Amino acid sequence: MHTVEKIGGTSMSRFNELMDTILIGKRQGAALYNRIFVVSAYGGITNLLLEHKKTGEPGVYARFAEAENETAWQATLDQVRTAMLSKNAELFSGDDLIKADSFILERIEDAASCMENLQQLCTLGHFQLEDHLLRVREMLASLGETHSAFNSVLALNNAGVNACFIDLSGWHQDHPLSFDEMILHHFKDIDLSSQLPIATGYAHCSEGLCVPLIAVTVK
Repeated sequence: MHTVEKIGGTSMSRFNELMDTILIGKRQGAALYNRIFVVSAYGGITNLLLEHKKTGEPGVYARFAEAENETAWQATLDQVRTAMLSKNAELFSGDDLIKADSFILERIEDAASCMENLQQLCTLGHFQLEDHLLRVREMLASLGETHSAFNSVLALNNAGVNACFIDLSGWHQDHPLSFDEMILHHFKDIDLSSQLPIATGYAHCSEGLCVPLIAVTVK
């Protein structure tokens, strides 16, 4: 038997407390395992990536979708980069900080390149930006979850826990899998009795953007 637990963004922002309670606490040995954690982005990051839920302040996605100023979204993405690197610096130092920064900077640069290319493509007239916005939104949302999931695994490994990164975002995936196929593919080699999976908050699959918490039933 195993449990699947979801950690929200506000809790993720208090990561040291999570380590001292839910993630590790006083657990040792086998008590650390037979659990799966599905993590959200750190508090405030999704607001920057998409749009602020309460104030409506546009994030990277909203500015990109407006298409009135072709560079406005890039300035907002710079804010995301600064916020993510700042969070990394709170949690890590030395080689671990380099690993954390390198991971998320590569993802951000890939996303920026994709959006720049799409923007250029849609100037031709045969392609409409509106046709691609849902995928752009999914891609941007995934940055927040992969950032926090990767960092969680890095911190847990440093604490002696055999944690593993489960990236369900579909990054560089050749073709979309169904939700069930995505879950089975990423968990097929996981031994829950000796590994602690940390999964991204959303899964990119052929049905669209799904929440893994709904149906993670790994056996």
